Amino acid sequence: MKPLVMDRHELQILTNCIYGSDTRYAHVTYPFFDLGLFTLDMKKPELKELVSFNDFDRARLQRKPVDRSVSSDELPTYNDLKTCLLTSGFVRYRNQAEVASRLRELRDEARDPNKRPKQLFIAVDTNILYYRFLSRGMPMRDSDSGRPVEATDFRYVLSEIVQVEIDSRITHKYSRGEIEALSQLFAHKELLQEFRNGSGRRERLAKLAFNEMNYLMTELRALRIKGTAVRGKERNDIEIAHSYGSWAKEGDYDVLLLTADEDMMNHARTSELMAIQLDYPHEVPPHGRIDPWAVSDLLYDLALTFGVVSIENPGVTILGEWAGKNSGDYGKERVKVLFEDEREQAEVEKQQALCRSILS
Repeated sequence: MKPLVMDRHELQILTNCIYGSDTRYAHVTYPFFDLGLFTLDMKKPELKELVSFNDFDRARLQRKPVDRSVSSDELPTYNDLKTCLLTSGFVRYRNQAEVASRLRELRDEARDPNKRPKQLFIAVDTNILYYRFLSRGMPMRDSDSGRPVEATDFRYVLSEIVQVEIDSRITHKYSRGEIEALSQLFAHKELLQEFRNGSGRRERLAKLAFNEMNYLMTELRALRIKGTAVRGKERNDIEIAHSYGSWAKEGDYDVLLLTADEDMMNHARTSELMAIQLDYPHEVPPHGRIDPWAVSDLLYDLALTFGVVSIENPGVTILGEWAGKNSGDYGKERVKVLFEDEREQAEVEKQQALCRSILS
């Protein structure tokens, strides 16, 4: 049978079919490291037996290239796994409660011209797009008031420098030589044929951030402001903050910069901006509950970040990159799914067709 192409939301159909097949525990692995990432308890649902940092790092070191035939940047890191757990809501920012409270306060102040007479805009740093905070981290609930804070509660502004920073990272595709070099390092090298002329790891991450940027521009209607990119990350960060600060002064606006970078907090203060730093989580619990609707997000994020992820039972492989994948596939958040069991694929295809007919 032909491989099945599904979008991020349709992966819920896949997990529903696994649940309906009386499979209690689904073992999710990274086939190129031959490494188990976690076990998904389908009944609760709960993530169990999450791979530890030491085990992940040991598996990565065993696959690390010994020459320059391919960059070690192509090997996923433990932080990549942690970010996928963050964007799917399994782990949270360490200061999530404080961020929710501060955003709620600002929203309420902005609605009262006596408290905040100037228009309020939220400016975003590049890392906020990589963490997909606005589309995945919102809404947040303020624990003090119990009131939700929606992304649509605010107006947004985006510097051209941030756009250029993301776009400039979408440059590299795997060469034949790199695929051959990776085949000497990776397990299940038969899957590497899918990556010919495909995007590398950093490029895939940048494309995820690019999708978030499109969400910011189209769904949240962010204003785009001018800025001039410079060489060097630190200098570029200064220019990002400066572009927001200059725009705020010219328009007499209040601007809050969202960032996950401690240094950017200093640049924001220098540019006379308000700022909130999202504190990236340090620890990942070995087990915990996950929102059933977020499981498809997690599988999608893993497939794109790692390139491929497998569910050992019932024998499903999800490819985030494949030969022939185009910009439309990235924009519509599609993955390619391979099945070992033709009956399982036929059932998923049937349910997918039914869902598409209802939505159309």
